[in-house]
Amino acid sequence: MSLLLLIDGYNVIPPVAPPGRGADADWLRRERRQLIERLSRHLGDQIRCRTCLVFDARQPPRDRSARYKVNEIQIRFAVGYPEADDLLEEIIAAHSAAKQLAVVSSDHRVQAAAKRRGATAFDSDVWLDQLMDGKVRLSPSMQAKITREGQGSGDSKPEVGDDVDRWMKEFGF
Repeated sequence: MSLLLLIDGYNVIPPVAPPGRGADADWLRRERRQLIERLSRHLGDQIRCRTCLVFDARQPPRDRSARYKVNEIQIRFAVGYPEADDLLEEIIAAHSAAKQLAVVSSDHRVQAAAKRRGATAFDSDVWLDQLMDGKVRLSPSMQAKITREGQGSGDSKPEVGDDVDRWMKEFGF
């Protein structure tokens, strides 16, 4: 099963300055956890299991490997890469059906890599705002397929953001 969403993790986390003197060292871990919880809450099962969230890291967080899952979302730390962008580009380049892939990053280098392969690139802040409003943005080919199949069955045009899970499951994704 190929990816539908590839997310540049630290690019999606709202800009936060590290806490001031005396704050605990787990502030970044909490920010990552909050993002994962938001994605888990707003992405349905059929999309979560086809989502990969990539973070910069020289080493994975304590008690974790460089690659693991939370609520079916793949979490990857770019251990062994100069930065997460390098891992993101590698994942995009290796994707077997890049036109179905939505890449969420405001980094122009990552967006250019996505566009070269025919993937859809979304700016992080816009994509996250829409997600929080209940609208899951996928690649146009996936959204078009869901819409086309819905109209072909006689149903009215589905609200893609609200019904993506149901349609993904119905059409075997």
